[in-house]
Amino acid sequence: MMALNLITSTKRQLHRDICSDPVLHGLVLNLYLNGEEYPHRVSDYFPIADTEEPELAEMMRNHLRDEDKHIALYRKAVRNLEQPVLVLPMTDIFNHVIRSHTADSFAFGPWESRDGKRAKLANFFAHLHFLEKRVVESLEYHLDACVHSPSDYPEKIIRIVLADERRHADYTRDAVMELVPRKAALATLERHEAAEARANLEFSRGQLGRLLREHGRRFPRSRRWLYRASCRYLEGAQARA
Repeated sequence: MMALNLITSTKRQLHRDICSDPVLHGLVLNLYLNGEEYPHRVSDYFPIADTEEPELAEMMRNHLRDEDKHIALYRKAVRNLEQPVLVLPMTDIFNHVIRSHTADSFAFGPWESRDGKRAKLANFFAHLHFLEKRVVESLEYHLDACVHSPSDYPEKIIRIVLADERRHADYTRDAVMELVPRKAALATLERHEAAEARANLEFSRGQLGRLLREHGRRFPRSRRWLYRASCRYLEGAQARA
């Protein structure tokens, strides 16, 4: 319990230190932004044309519209802080990192049976579910920290995005349970949960380490040691995962 409380308090303080500095805040908002843009950079996300489930197809269209809304909001928030909007390499996008930890494919082939398509969709929605769930957790910390930002605009947009992401996390899990039998659904969810957990360690260590290497002096001197220790903790946890 003590270790969990320390991790929680460290995350909370980290987000507060980030939000209090426009450069750091802009960099982290760009991470969120590039995650929202990811579906436009790959060919197998949101396979609306390949699904034979009209209700799910409409849910995916709505999800994509939300993502495009979030892109516009994040861009405005970054510019409001007078920071550049960045196009990051794939290795700096959380969606891509998660996918590197699972062999599951989302691509549909012309040979796919209806059951095969439903299984592919279940994989896709399971991936999305744990991605969205992690984003919700991150945004909750970030929203709390936005009070320390010199601008009130990021807080406004984070509230909007967070409400959408909570809804996305709910419907994506429901979709997995509806697409395939319960045993297969639970196995699919378990597989993607494990992939996301490994990816989160890799991504968090990599991004925090990069911020400390490239912008360490922007963090309060009294807490730099804490964030460096956090990187070492994440590295050890990743090795054990």
